[in-house]
Amino acid sequence: MPALLDASAFYDQLRPGVEVYTAGCAGHSLLFESWLQQAPESAAGVRFTGVQIPTVNRFDFASLHSTTRQRTIFLSAELRDSWLAGRIDYLPMSYSATWQWLSETAQFDVALVQVAPPDEHGQCSLGVACDFTPAAWPRATRILAHVNPRMPRTNGPSIPWSRIDAAIEHDGPLLEVPDPAPDALMDQVAARIATLVPDKATLQLGLGRLQSAVLRALRGRRDLRLHTGMVSDGLLGLIEDDALATAPDAVVAGVALGSQALYDAVAGRVQFREVGHTHDHGVLRAIPRLTAINSALSVDLLGQVNGDCLGGRQISGIGGLPDFLRGARLAPQGRGIIALPSVTPKGQTRVVPVLPAGPVSVARIDADCIVTEHGVADLRHLDVHARARAIIAVADPAHRESLERDWHDIAQRL
Repeated sequence: MPALLDASAFYDQLRPGVEVYTAGCAGHSLLFESWLQQAPESAAGVRFTGVQIPTVNRFDFASLHSTTRQRTIFLSAELRDSWLAGRIDYLPMSYSATWQWLSETAQFDVALVQVAPPDEHGQCSLGVACDFTPAAWPRATRILAHVNPRMPRTNGPSIPWSRIDAAIEHDGPLLEVPDPAPDALMDQVAARIATLVPDKATLQLGLGRLQSAVLRALRGRRDLRLHTGMVSDGLLGLIEDDALATAPDAVVAGVALGSQALYDAVAGRVQFREVGHTHDHGVLRAIPRLTAINSALSVDLLGQVNGDCLGGRQISGIGGLPDFLRGARLAPQGRGIIALPSVTPKGQTRVVPVLPAGPVSVARIDADCIVTEHGVADLRHLDVHARARAIIAVADPAHRESLERDWHDIAQRL
């Protein structure tokens, strides 16, 4: 039986040198966050580790105290000050590599989790946030749980009530991230993508404007499946339109991240699985017609993709992008799609001659298709010159002539 957890008992677990795992996405406990903010000195010398998503998990643990650290696979605007102050330990790892590290190597003194109340079998569902916590909690000495009646009990991983060391039941809101407003240019990109998605396809989509736009564009399809890291409010439209297959595993996801309406709907419609399943290369390559659709910031004429740097500054991380692209390429009739508007809001081209020196999110061998509002560049089986021509053809027309000249110069040096 877990001990009763209150703020005082919570602070007692934190002292210099303690390693703490913290759940991300909607598994992030706003109650635990408030306790930390009320007594930031309790985090002195503590290191917090978790997969906090940029623009979603905005709390900067490392800002609590000058000696607090945060370990993460994503950098974000919210962490920028702590990064510049040297308090962030950034790990440039994919989701599959992060899962392996958490499940086989990492050790934690404390795991902070948010769970549903225990069921009749004494299991506390991880609800809508099942991505990395199943790897981390077995490697933690103590588990502190926020038992939240608002966390839905879902078909997926759980933690035994008997394994939790201390718990507090507190009815509080889950972290919500409603779908972004429609964007006309992204809707044009999504319309191009929709031409590549047949009925009975299995989709993987990254979070954000692209996922929302693509799911709106696909509402006329039938017997679709989703095998993805995250589902958002766009799923509600597919349910309403009866676009999903009827199988119990028609939707497989690691987390749901959206509105309360989404959280109310997922319990009976989504099979939640850990990253060790959702991003496993063996699982992915066995899914027929797997179509991985992810956004990027820029691409170059070699087919290299930048998804996490802007103006030389890292603003995100690699995430599950390489896992899904490689899995989709190996799947029967699978396809890996990188999608982006051809220009920035200021009219600057996102199709560049060569990516600047620095991190590359996706190597030129990993993207099957580049999609913009101007069309589809199918790069599979093309030589380097044909690949460059195909990418130039989907660039903004105002930039194509200069890109052709740039490619001529690049080709002379290859």
